Amino acid sequence: MRRIPEALSRRLLKAAKGPMNASRSAQAVTVLDRPVQYGDFSSLDGHNHVLLVTYKRDGTPIPSPVWFARDGEQVYVWTEVNAFKAKRIRNDPRALLAVCSPLGVPEGDPIAAMGRVLVDEAERKRAAKVIRSHWGLGRRIFEVMSRPLTEVHYLAFLPAGPQPLP
Repeated sequence: MRRIPEALSRRLLKAAKGPMNASRSAQAVTVLDRPVQYGDFSSLDGHNHVLLVTYKRDGTPIPSPVWFARDGEQVYVWTEVNAFKAKRIRNDPRALLAVCSPLGVPEGDPIAAMGRVLVDEAERKRAAKVIRSHWGLGRRIFEVMSRPLTEVHYLAFLPAGPQPLP
């Protein structure tokens, strides 16, 4: 697929994300007040959005509502290459996943997870296939419209065992 020039892409993405970020619920951070669960991702079944909590280098948690798809015990997310989610996962693989509304209102307790950015082409293709099979038509239209603007990273998450989280 042909991409538009990067400078224009960044401006368009920023403009598109403005209303989305403004509508994001301030309640997203309340997910950090809930008890962290350890185990599988079965509580995510039947949902389309999760709050993905990743951590800055200084340990500050950053909750972001995202679309996801589950394949067995693995959860996949895609994010634009310029988004910080992938950078944070590369620096610190710890994450939390919690069912949420499209605007980020938590609807369940967070599940401890370990994430990674997929670099192997076969894994990236598998993640793309799982994501496309899970999402409805509206999300597929969003994907088609956004792909000319930016490349994407695929992130994969597995349940984490009990460990200290900030």
